Amino acid sequence: MPAVPQNQGPRFGRNSLFFWIVFAFLLAIVPVYVVAMALNESGSRSVKKEISSSMQSRARFFMGTLEQELGNTVLLMNNLSQDSDFQKLGTIAPALGRTEYFQAVERVQGKMRLLQSSNPYITSAEVYIPQIEKTIRGTTYVEPMAEKQIEAIRRKSASYLFTFEDKLQMGLVYPEYGSSGKSPNFAILVTLDRYRVQEAMKQAVGGSGGAVLTGNMIPWSVSESSEPAAAEIGDKLMGQIQAGSRDLKELSGKVMPVKVSGTRYWVSAQPSDKLDAMLVLYAPERQFLQSLGMYRFIFTGLSIFSLLIVLAFSVWIYNRIHQPLNRLVRAFRRLNIENLQQVELHHGHPDEFHYLYEHFNEMVKRMQMLIQEVYKQKIHAQRSELKQLQSQINPHFLYNSFFTLHQMAEMWDIDNLVLFTRHLGEYFRFITRSASDEVKLQSEIQHAQSYTSIQTIRFHSWITVEWDPIPPGWSNRTLPLLTLQPLIENAYEHGLKSKQGDGRIEIRMTAEVDGLRLSIEDNGDALTDKQLSGLKDKLRGPEMEGEEVTGLVNVHRRLQLMFGGQSGLQLTRGLLGGLRIEIILPLEEETQDVPVADRG
Repeated sequence: MPAVPQNQGPRFGRNSLFFWIVFAFLLAIVPVYVVAMALNESGSRSVKKEISSSMQSRARFFMGTLEQELGNTVLLMNNLSQDSDFQKLGTIAPALGRTEYFQAVERVQGKMRLLQSSNPYITSAEVYIPQIEKTIRGTTYVEPMAEKQIEAIRRKSASYLFTFEDKLQMGLVYPEYGSSGKSPNFAILVTLDRYRVQEAMKQAVGGSGGAVLTGNMIPWSVSESSEPAAAEIGDKLMGQIQAGSRDLKELSGKVMPVKVSGTRYWVSAQPSDKLDAMLVLYAPERQFLQSLGMYRFIFTGLSIFSLLIVLAFSVWIYNRIHQPLNRLVRAFRRLNIENLQQVELHHGHPDEFHYLYEHFNEMVKRMQMLIQEVYKQKIHAQRSELKQLQSQINPHFLYNSFFTLHQMAEMWDIDNLVLFTRHLGEYFRFITRSASDEVKLQSEIQHAQSYTSIQTIRFHSWITVEWDPIPPGWSNRTLPLLTLQPLIENAYEHGLKSKQGDGRIEIRMTAEVDGLRLSIEDNGDALTDKQLSGLKDKLRGPEMEGEEVTGLVNVHRRLQLMFGGQSGLQLTRGLLGGLRIEIILPLEEETQDVPVADRG
């Protein structure tokens, strides 16, 4: 049988049916999975966008409301600075009559009450008039305003707010551009209630998280949060935000992630030029992503479940389809390398593979029967060829032998006559024996030596034959009958046919690791490369019905029949210049159980 590549059959490679089934399953499920991931991610982005928009809207609304309230207060203070009562008391208070003085003071108190009630964040409103060395409030008089307080009002920036002794205040001095060493006509001061600002910020936050309102140039801040460390978190957030952007206007309308103490926060910053401050709303990310987290948990669970389904499907495919199919492929492979009697498949499930296995077993049995029939026919054919070879006596060899006998008898060469007839008798006795198709190496060599002795007597010194001794342990090695003599005869009849003298035949025997190497080589000069190639093709070619079987072909086929398809004759051009024929006799244990499929 022709040899088959010694692979292991398809398993999990790209050419495997199992691979393509799983690939098709994944091809069907992966797009659905990808679409689900895309929808989940799109929903997540949509929720984040809505949350960001909500935080930005609340920050803008609170900052706009605060700017409007404080702007109204600043406008009212500016109007009061132009009020006639403020101007009189600030410039000509000593010149006023008692009645006019008290009426002016009473009207100023009323206006202070109006100023205090004009803004929900104001906790107190007062005006200091140096001319009367009094600070007037809505209902009372207090001691004169401290110089540090007046200087704090003078040094305030263009913004509405400033701080003094940790108080958040608003104010103005009149005249505004007076020297710092000179007392103003009057100074209006408004103090804001931090608690009320925090309450307003709490409404802007709306839930867990916090808010920080802080000055940009002057360090002040108001923080609010339901968390106990709100102020600390707010300060850290402000530090990180301001470190990342010098231009605070760039932060307007943006929501950014900030990490503080291992917790991620979403931060919305809203700066204000009028207040020279910035409002920061922040909330822990987990607050907004709780619902998304639940969906992600469900999606992760579904992903794991889908993966388990894929694995279970793969295992099922492997057990029910790939494994039986792979077993069938391996069985087909073993048909070429094992005894057919050992190749039999069984399947426990009544499915298509059970049907295939049953018919495979039937096919193997039929193949076994056919191979046995072919093998028996081949044996008979080889034996017939052997018998034919045994019965074929070269007529030239026969009549030349008789002519040689006649010449020796005429010349009364009794010694050579006795030797020649003995070799001739041994030769004919050996080729006519039919008890067995196999012979020991020693007997085969003795027969071949009888033949070469006959030819040596015939050709005298024209052709010399050199024999190597049999290596130790190889004398009893069996080989097909009439193996060496036909090869030596080929050297006489074809290799040395045109030689007029100095003919040489060497028979070498070398014991090697894998067996015994026998070679028959002549020094003939008639062999061409084309003839050598034709001989090789004839040995490699298939056996054709009705073809004439030569001695070389017969020996080659019988060696393959006995020792396997890798055995036979190897033809090369020898070192002597003629044809070199090699035979490898394998070790005994290598040929005890040659599979039927490998014999020939």
